Amino acid sequence: MDDDRALALIGGGDLGEDRTELTLEQAGQWLVLSLTSAHFFDLDLMLVARIPGNGAMDFVTDPGRELRTLDRCRVGDVGFWTMMPLPHEQDLEFRWHQSSLIQRIVRTIGLERLPGFR
Repeated sequence: MDDDRALALIGGGDLGEDRTELTLEQAGQWLVLSLTSAHFFDLDLMLVARIPGNGAMDFVTDPGRELRTLDRCRVGDVGFWTMMPLPHEQDLEFRWHQSSLIQRIVRTIGLERLPGFR
């Protein structure tokens, strides 16, 4: 997904510093652009949401979930993280997501809450 589309999704926020890798040791809100989607991470609140790009499939975890692990999130690699199940999913230990190839990781500034969260 390109920067212009991602900025339109943010709606009012700005982009800050770029990183090559995102880990749970960092803080703040981050936009992770993959080939097909935008992923929004709030590492202070431990939340993640995905907005699929054109031609990308919708996933049950897109609207936003509590982040459980952030196993891999590096530019030039596919991302992998796990999320906590929702209350009605008591039979699940966790949900997981594997992104397409990550193109950019950039801090977001001025967002009141992550896009995709209801």
